[in-house]
Amino acid sequence: MRPDLYSSGVTSLRYATDAAAASAAQAGAEAARVANMPLSPQARAIEGFRLAASTAPSGAGIQAQAMADAATNARNAMLRTDLPPEQAQQLRLTLEHLGNAVIDGKIDPHINNAFRQHLYDLATARPGSAEFKGAMSQMHRAAQVLEQVDLAGGTRLAYDPRHNGDTGRTGLPLLDVPDIDADLYFKTRDGTLHVESTKYGANTLANELSGDRTAKVSQTGRQAEWRTQAAPDTGRAVHYYMFDEKADFTTLLSKPNLDQLEKAVGDPVARRIVIGERAYSISDLRQISADGIAKAQPELKAFRAQWEQANPGKSFNAIEYFRAHMRTPEQAMQTLGKSYGEPVSRLGPTRIPAPELPSVRQGAAFGALAGGAVSMISLGVNGQLNLSNAGEVLKQTAAGAALGATAAQGERLLTPVIDRAMGPAIERAGASVAARAGSVAAVDAAGTSVALRTLATRAAGSTAVGAVLSAGVSTYENREGLARGDSKAIGNVAADTTVGAASVAASVAAGAAIGSVVPVAGTAVGAAAGLVVGVGVAYGAQISGARDAVADAVSGAVDEIKSWF
Repeated sequence: MRPDLYSSGVTSLRYATDAAAASAAQAGAEAARVANMPLSPQARAIEGFRLAASTAPSGAGIQAQAMADAATNARNAMLRTDLPPEQAQQLRLTLEHLGNAVIDGKIDPHINNAFRQHLYDLATARPGSAEFKGAMSQMHRAAQVLEQVDLAGGTRLAYDPRHNGDTGRTGLPLLDVPDIDADLYFKTRDGTLHVESTKYGANTLANELSGDRTAKVSQTGRQAEWRTQAAPDTGRAVHYYMFDEKADFTTLLSKPNLDQLEKAVGDPVARRIVIGERAYSISDLRQISADGIAKAQPELKAFRAQWEQANPGKSFNAIEYFRAHMRTPEQAMQTLGKSYGEPVSRLGPTRIPAPELPSVRQGAAFGALAGGAVSMISLGVNGQLNLSNAGEVLKQTAAGAALGATAAQGERLLTPVIDRAMGPAIERAGASVAARAGSVAAVDAAGTSVALRTLATRAAGSTAVGAVLSAGVSTYENREGLARGDSKAIGNVAADTTVGAASVAASVAAGAAIGSVVPVAGTAVGAAAGLVVGVGVAYGAQISGARDAVADAVSGAVDEIKSWF
């Protein structure tokens, strides 16, 4: 509003109730939400890995310092170009899930150095090395668990909690069996505790089981001991995961190995053994073995003759038949014409949860902040910031709260309508652009497009509400002039509406920018940025004369049109 349109003599204070400033208050609440959602799931993941970093001890070598820098290692691993395309994409998805899980408080990476060591191995180790394979299998399984398992409230997944049974800040009880093989340790919502051992291939587990049968204290023995120590009112479960579904699993199916494995797993029908993308029970694996033997018996003689002819001088073992016909689970099912086990979901695209729309209470809170802030700025600029004007500040604070609450409620009603009308098209366009980017971000096409849809519809909704509120308040303030058809009043409404919409749009953009750069800063920083930018645009338009310039231009145009008649 222009000062000459206000009835009160303290015109500078009245800028606090200007519609543009009030709409900027509501934008602060929206910016706080948007700031918590950067546009790139990958960027958010890298920030999560920054939280997973550690400080190398004084005098540590170059390798120890490099291992401590979790964010750099994660980024380098995602950018590797020496992996097959499918594996490279799988690695990127794995790390995106884990980095976002750190920010979301679903995993504790600080129990020991295993999490950082595995990131370093994924970034630097040769793809076929034991270090790379071990890190890939454990980190991929951790990402799967975090995506697909409903963790108990107040708990996190413990990554490799071996050192003295320490479980860090996971909310999980200490592992009460020393040196237990628990690559992953977590608690599900039903109260059951789970430990999981991860291997790259089934042959690795088979070799371990073979050694466990003769060892005095074995890993499967420790796991069996831990499982059977469960209290009556709690459950404990032991799982095994093998990453490579193409590895030889024939020796895993031997009766001694399955007997040893059942000691740890316990329940023979529980599907707690995952190979690649299928989960099996001990009973499933025993059935594959029995069906394979039945299939082999009538064919073994002819196969042996062919084998010995192709391998002169070598001793034949019946396992060669199984390696030729049933080396992997997939090959076994094709040979036997049956399906065993059940599928396990693939790791899906990383999706950042869309922030909730601001509540009426949040709108009122930020509106009050904006009203008070602009009021005090106005007083300070005019040399009137003193106790005698405290009542006016409180009045403008209350007015800002009312307008902020109204704006928040309006956005809650309007934004879903905009999302239904525009959202699908925005999401499709975003996915198309991301997929053509030809960079790591292309892997995040689905997650990025959802984020773009949220930001666009939020910005449209909050800006539209801000414009309507600005127009409404300005119309009320200029009601006498509008009733007379006064061109100055019409110009004032147009200017206030423009400034109000601009302040809201700037607030939301600031929140999104802050969230993309420093997403771990979260709501508080986003709210502050949105509030400062929104109020700054609104008040800056007043003191710079930009708002008056718009009003004058519109007023002049109205007078020009009137002159035609």
